[in-house]
Amino acid sequence: MMNRDQEDCLARVGPGSRMARLFREYWVPAAVSATLEADGAPQRVRLFGENYVVWRSTDGTVGFLDEACPHRGASLALARNERNSLVCIYHGWRFDTAGRLLEAPCEGANPRLQAFLDSVHAESYPVREGGGMVWVYLGKRKPAPAFPLFEFNTLPAIHVHAKRAVLNYNWLQGLEAHLDAAHLGVLHGSTVVGGGSNDRDVDLAVKNLSPKMEMDDTRYGMREAALRDMPDGFVYARMRQLVLPCFTMVPTAPGSPLSGRAIVPIDDEHTAEWYFIYRIEAPVTDAEIHRLWKGSDPDPRDFAANLGSPEDMWHQNRDAMREGHWTGLTRNVPFEDFIVSSSMGVRTNRAKEHLGMSDAVLVHARKALLDAIDHFEKSGEPPWQAGVDFSTIRATTRRLAHGEDWRPAT
Repeated sequence: MMNRDQEDCLARVGPGSRMARLFREYWVPAAVSATLEADGAPQRVRLFGENYVVWRSTDGTVGFLDEACPHRGASLALARNERNSLVCIYHGWRFDTAGRLLEAPCEGANPRLQAFLDSVHAESYPVREGGGMVWVYLGKRKPAPAFPLFEFNTLPAIHVHAKRAVLNYNWLQGLEAHLDAAHLGVLHGSTVVGGGSNDRDVDLAVKNLSPKMEMDDTRYGMREAALRDMPDGFVYARMRQLVLPCFTMVPTAPGSPLSGRAIVPIDDEHTAEWYFIYRIEAPVTDAEIHRLWKGSDPDPRDFAANLGSPEDMWHQNRDAMREGHWTGLTRNVPFEDFIVSSSMGVRTNRAKEHLGMSDAVLVHARKALLDAIDHFEKSGEPPWQAGVDFSTIRATTRRLAHGEDWRPAT
């Protein structure tokens, strides 16, 4: 179990925190590309306890700036978006996507106007678009590190479907929910058997609720396998890739849509969970999109807006439980994860945990994150980036013979 200092180190992600300083050295998703219109409304984005604004200018370029106007601190989310610039509605200061101050109308009588304009700069950050998401780098390295070319970041837009959920709990709870392979056949058993998953073979997890966990460290984080003995003699292997600090590639059977998650801290008590499914050779189908997000809010910026709360028990259906549905949370698989994590409170107390053998991956990941923070603070070099070909990282499942090594399949 972790002590309180270790938990604080990983869970606290506000300005100046140790985890946030490391996290900022990685590209993270920040907005849904399709929701940003040229000359449309800017969007507020909160990451690591600080506020930003993202917008698409007249020519289609995406800008990412601190939300507060550097003049008097008014929100640039209120700004006019026109002429390839954001214009603060308070005094008309106009900024381009690089943060340069182009106009300050109230300073018209200033004899050194150009020098004044040149002296003011709105903090801007590198952005890239890929996988239907706008990504941002908030760290200090110049130039920014190479953008991670995961295979979903290189596909045509119709081959990828991405959405964000905004959740009321700490990011570490979200990450650990996705690393917990043992809960698949229990928590999600009724939903996946009932056709609630795009993974062709996932219902096999229900046949063995006690997987054997094996894992290896990698240059990008770790890979793990949940190995389940099946009644007919083969081993059902679900092999996950964890790209630290926040990406997990979800195992799916060959032929099923590929799938991944990004768990990004908003602040100490809120998390953005990005879900994306994709196909290499063909577009994701409407049926696959519907199956994953059935019953969720249609807004791709927060598909969990209708999740519910403790006051309404997250819309749990006790009649459905009496009729055989395990959880009574009948809408979709992601909501089952979100609700269980929400039920722990905004931040669970890990000092009270009683972990078992099935939790080995969580323990290993926690240690990897703690070691990474120490390494970064001593060397100045963030791990999990050097020499990594992100395009080759994919999770999968296989039916293996007893004793067959799962690693070649990854």
